[in-house]
Order: sequence, then C-alpha cells, then structure tokens
Amino acid sequence: MFQDEFPRLRLIETCLREQQYETLQDLTEAEAQHGLISLQALNAARCMRSPATVIYLATLCVANLEHTEVAERWLAVYQSIGDRSATPDFTRLCAGKPLAAVVDVIMGHAPLAELNLKGHAFKPPQDWHEAVECVLDFQHYDTLLAMLQSLARRKLDMVSWLNLARVMFSRQDSLRRCAQMESLGECYLLVRDQLPGKAPTLGKVRSSLALYATRAFALAGSHERVMVTAPMADTQDDRYFAEYEMARALCRMQRLPECIARLDGLVVNMSRYHREHGIPVAGDASTPARGQTFDVSLASHALVELQDLLQGVGQKAFLVSGTLLGYAREGQLLAHDKDIDVGIVGWEDQFEVANALFQSGRFEIDLGRLHGARSYHLPVLHKTTRVHIDIFIYHPEDGKWVTGVESDFGYLQKFAFSPFGLKSVQFLGIDFYVPDDVEKKLAENFGNWRESDPCYISHLESPSTVDVGGLEYQVVARLRALEAMAAGNTDKLSRVVSLMERLAECPHSMRGQPLMGLKAYLSTREQMEVAHAA
Repeated sequence: MFQDEFPRLRLIETCLREQQYETLQDLTEAEAQHGLISLQALNAARCMRSPATVIYLATLCVANLEHTEVAERWLAVYQSIGDRSATPDFTRLCAGKPLAAVVDVIMGHAPLAELNLKGHAFKPPQDWHEAVECVLDFQHYDTLLAMLQSLARRKLDMVSWLNLARVMFSRQDSLRRCAQMESLGECYLLVRDQLPGKAPTLGKVRSSLALYATRAFALAGSHERVMVTAPMADTQDDRYFAEYEMARALCRMQRLPECIARLDGLVVNMSRYHREHGIPVAGDASTPARGQTFDVSLASHALVELQDLLQGVGQKAFLVSGTLLGYAREGQLLAHDKDIDVGIVGWEDQFEVANALFQSGRFEIDLGRLHGARSYHLPVLHKTTRVHIDIFIYHPEDGKWVTGVESDFGYLQKFAFSPFGLKSVQFLGIDFYVPDDVEKKLAENFGNWRESDPCYISHLESPSTVDVGGLEYQVVARLRALEAMAAGNTDKLSRVVSLMERLAECPHSMRGQPLMGLKAYLSTREQMEVAHAA
C-alpha cells in the first residue's frame, strides 16, 4: 500500500539517525515537489515503524498543510510515546478518546489489565480506528486483542466490523515478527467470527482474515495453530497460500515427509491452475517479482559498509558464493544476483558480529537466529539500501568446512568445502578477504564457474551440496519448482524436472502426478510458444 513511499523515507530515516541535517534539508526540498509533505507519506512512515521519521513528517505537515488536525494528533501521539509522558497537545487532542487509553498502555503508565474502554462509545468509529492503528504501529497486539474483545461484547453491526477489518488489512504488508504475533492471529480470528458465515458476499473477507491469522501464527512459531487455521482460508486464491503455510509449518516441525507430500499437492494444483488460466511469462510485468531488483551500486555500498563495520571490531568476514564469483569473474558484484554473501569461520564469533550490526543502527538482524553452535546462517538487511546480506558461518566438521542455508521455510541445507585460509584483496576500492584459493572454492561451489549459467540452481546443483536427494534436498526441489512456475521460468523448471528424474530412485523424489503436472505445464508452454511463432 505504501511501498512506493519507502525508499525516500528510508533516506530521511538515515539522515535523521546520522544527523546529516544539510542532506536532510536538500532531500526534503527536492521531495516536497513530489508529495513528501502529505498524510500518505506520514502514514507510510508509521507503517515503516520509524518514529523519528513520523515526528519529522508530522511536523512538516502541521506547518504546511491546510488541514492539520490528523497530523497534529499523530505528532502528539509519537512525541508522547517517545518521551513516555503525555504532551499538552496530546491531552488537548486525545483526552476522552480510546487513543488516550491505549497510549497509556504503550507508554507503560497503565498495565493492560487496567485498559478500560467501557466508557468509550463506538461513535465516531474513526476514534477507534485511530486507536487500532496506533497499537498496530507499535505492535501492541495484546492491547489490540483486548480492544476487539471489548467491542465484541457490544455486538457491533457488520459494517463496523468490516471497517475494522479494513484498518487491519491496511497494515498487513508491513508486519514483522514480534513477541505478540499469536495475539495478532487471535485478533484476525475474532473479527472473522463477527462476520456471518452464511453471507456469500463476506466469503472473501472471512477467508482473508483466516489467511492473515495463519500467517501471524506462522510468525509466532505456533505451527499447530497454522494447521488448524489455514483450512479456513477457503477461496481459490487463498487456498494456495494456505497450503504453502501448512507445508512450511510441517517443515518447521521437522515433519519433512508430510511437508513434501503437501508441496507435491501444491505442485499438482498450481500446474493445473496455470494450464487452465494462463501460464505467466518470465519477466512479464503481470508476474509478481520475487523480491526487489538487485542494484549493483546499492549492493556495493551495503557491502562496503558491512566490511568497514566488521573490520572495525576485528572480524575477518570474507567473500563467498555469488559475491566471490562476481569478484573473480567480473571484478564487481553480479548484476543478476539477488543478495550479498559473506562468511565467517567458527560459530563463536556470531555474537560479536550480530552485536556490531545491531548497535550500528544500519542493519536489521533477527537476533532470534543466533543458535550458538547450531547457527550456520545469519540473514541481515542493510536498512538504507534494503539489500539483503547472508552471513554464512563455517563449521569444521569431519575434515571439511561446513556451512548451510537456514531457510525461513524451516529447513537447514548444508554445504561442505575443503578447508581454506584467507588473503586480503582490493575490491570495490577497499580491502576485503577472500579464500586463499579462490578458484578451488568456486569450483567446489559452482563447478564450471567461468561460464555464466542463468538457470543454475545452486541449492540443487552445487558440488558442495551435502546429502543430495535427501529430505531437505527434496523440499528445496519442490520450492524451486513452485517459484519457477510462479515466475514463468520454464528453463529453470526444466532443470528441476531433469534433476528429479535423475534422482528418481531416491526416497521421496518427485514422481507420479506432481512430475506429470510439471511436464504438462512445460508442454503447454511449448505449445503456446509454437502457436505464437506461427
């Protein structure tokens, strides 16, 4: 909903954090001509969870807009929460409203158990909508659940519940994992329960609420709740996403054979759906992109910042995987890459690395991914550029150095390399570390690394892959097939099919209906291309 606003707001956030006030002024003057000073941009900053940016934009809105009441109210809310003390403007604008009660809880002035909303009428509904937005802004989902339970006891009409659902839907794309995700799932189910199940016109809303509850439970790690809630998402489009979430829950519970069976069912259904409703074309604007476009200049900036930071705390991070390939083959990052890859040796250093990244304020890192000796992979996000960075942790195991991908889907796939030393090289204008035998490392990673192969599927084809054909491998194969179908990338899909046929004797390898479905998909696409050429 607000994705177009985020790039310039992140630049503002960086300027505020690093006190680059001259740059901030120039940026503001330039972007003011393009709607920066607006409630749209202000709401986007709230979704981005950047309090300093919210206060800055709200101040600009109050000073420049004709109608300022909404901006004044959010300015007062954020200033009060930041100071943990109600400002005079907050008291003036919010006294007697539900917003004042929930802000007291957010500030820590009143425990949730004392949240009292009985004296607050539901009219005007906008007062309650703003209170809901506020708790969503600050991820106080326990408070949201208490609010909705209070409203449920008042037996609101259907339109009121639909409007509350709309407010919650508007923040769905900006959700992040937090301690109260299970309460958010309960909130979606509570709203769903208020909408009549027999009303055909409400079927899509009820299904969407169930799907969003499923996703919240997934983020909470409540896998059994996922399995119970997902089937309630029963419209055709939602069912595919719900099936995916159930497969992911099974994977996270390490019930991999059941996960594979669920993914096979999804492969069959998706291949049939695309054959009946049209097969997407790779690169077609109508096909949803997987992640954002990889910008070499932005990624280079993110990598340089990472290296400067880690070198400053004595960490020898080194280039690996696609980033090492870009260094060796092209002298720069690969334009068709999707992220940055670096490595560290030994799990003990992960805590110092994570602390340096966290304390810098320049990177987002999920501290829940720190598993001590069980950590193989730390995903990191550079805040300013939104470039993803994978930090791979190499473990000495059985004469090899083993690292792995700890996927958000729930599997750990391992890769084993010959031990190596490090050497310092010049890359992107500064010193970096690389393995002392770059060619050997790349050969173990990619095989014939000197020739570009756009269809190469590293997690399935790398010579370094541990347990080829095993359960984790089979899960990855299904996921790559689904991704290739969604993107209309028949070349990659053909590669997956060939790999599955080559490993047909392995337990749980794809066969029968799923494999036939993929072949039918490829055949239909080939027929389409022949007809188009004619």
